[in-house]
Amino acid sequence: MHFEKRKKADGTVSYIAIESFVDPLTGKRKRATVSFKSGTSRAKAQARRELDDKIAAAINGLEDGQKERLKSYTFGELKHDWFESWKKTVKPQTVKREEMVIARLSMIIDQSTLVTKITSLLIKNCLDDYREKYKSSFSTMQHIKSTLNKIFDYAVLYCGLPFSPAQAVRLKSSVADKVGKKERLEKKFLDEREIKALLTELQNRRNPAYFELTLFLIGTGCRIGEAGALASDDVDFEKGTVTIKSSLQSHDLRVDEYYLDTPKTSAGERTEDLPKFAVNALKRCIQWNRLVDQAHRESPSDEFRFSKSIFRTEYGSPITSHNYRALLTRINEWLFDNCEQKYGFKWTKNVVPHSFRHIHISILRSDPSVPLPEVQERVGHVKEETTAGYTHQLTTSQTKSVQVISNFAEKIGMN
Repeated sequence: MHFEKRKKADGTVSYIAIESFVDPLTGKRKRATVSFKSGTSRAKAQARRELDDKIAAAINGLEDGQKERLKSYTFGELKHDWFESWKKTVKPQTVKREEMVIARLSMIIDQSTLVTKITSLLIKNCLDDYREKYKSSFSTMQHIKSTLNKIFDYAVLYCGLPFSPAQAVRLKSSVADKVGKKERLEKKFLDEREIKALLTELQNRRNPAYFELTLFLIGTGCRIGEAGALASDDVDFEKGTVTIKSSLQSHDLRVDEYYLDTPKTSAGERTEDLPKFAVNALKRCIQWNRLVDQAHRESPSDEFRFSKSIFRTEYGSPITSHNYRALLTRINEWLFDNCEQKYGFKWTKNVVPHSFRHIHISILRSDPSVPLPEVQERVGHVKEETTAGYTHQLTTSQTKSVQVISNFAEKIGMN
C-alpha cells in the first residue's frame, strides 16, 4: 500500500491510498483506491482500514460471483476459456496440433455437461468408450488425457473448482501397446549396415543436399527444423562449431510463408562441436549452393528462390521435414523391394527425419566415456529423463562426443 498527494487546479489538496490485489476469477492484478483529505498519521491509518475493507469486500464479491458462475459453467465453456488463455503462451504450430485434440474432446465429453458434475469415473468411462469406438492408440489417448489435465487445472486455478477430476484418472497401456511402441521405435533406428545402404542410395539422388543433410544430422543430432534454419553465418569453420538458434516452421505453409522460430525447448539454443565429416558435409553443401545460385543468376527461373539456408531443395527453398520425409519414404519403399538383392539383407525399417537424432544419441550413449549432460547439451534436451537420471557435469567440453561420433563415421566409411 502506498499514498499519493494530489493537488487540483484550484489549489485544493487531497490524498489517495492505493493497493493492488489479485482477482481470484482471472488471476490478474487489480487496483483499489480510497481518497482522504488530511495527510496526518491518523487519516492514513483510517484510509488503510477502509482500503483493506474495500479490497476484502471486492474479493468476497468476486469469489461469490465465481461460485455462482461455477454452478452453471459447462465443459464446453471451460474448454473454450482454457484454450483462449493457453494458446497465447505457445507457438502457432503447437496450437494447430492441439486443435485436433480439442475436436476429439467434443466427442468424448458432452459440451453441455456441468463442470461440477464431472467426476473422475465419468472421465475414465468417456475415455474408455472413445478408445474402444475409434480404436485409438495409447499415445493418442495420452495426449487427450494431458489436455484434460490442463483444462481442469485451469478450472481449479481460475474458476473456483475445488479439485481436478482428471488428475485421478490413470491410463493403462496393454502389452500390445507396449510391444507396438517398441516395434515402431526399432523400425526407425538403423544399424551400421542399414546406414551404409541408406547413404549409398542418398548419394545417387540428383540433389546432393539430402545426402549432406543426412551426414550433418547423424553428426549433430539436430532436429530437421533446426537444420532447415541453418545459414552459413551459423557455422564457425575455424572452431569447428555450429550455433543452433532457430527452427524452420513450414507445416501447412506455402514456401513464401516459411518463417524462423525459436528452437523447440529452452535448451534448444546451443553451440555444438562438429565432427570432421559434418564439417565437410557443410562445406560441400555451401559450395554446391554457390554454383546453383550462380547458374540461376545467369539463367533466371520463376520457380527458383534464392535462400540463405544451407540445406536446400532443387528450387532453392529450405529442405523441410515434409520434403525430407517424402524422399526417405521413396527410398524406404525401394529398399524394401531391392535391398536383399543389392546389399544382401532384408530391409525392415521405416527411416524418418527424426531417426538420425535417435542414431546420434544412441551412438553417444553406447560409449560410457561420454557423460550424459554432454549428450543433453549437444541435442538440446531440457529434462534428464529424456535421456537418463540426474548427474552433474564438471566440464563443458564436447571432445568425447565428437571423437565417438567420428569413430563411428570412420567405421562405416563416412567422410
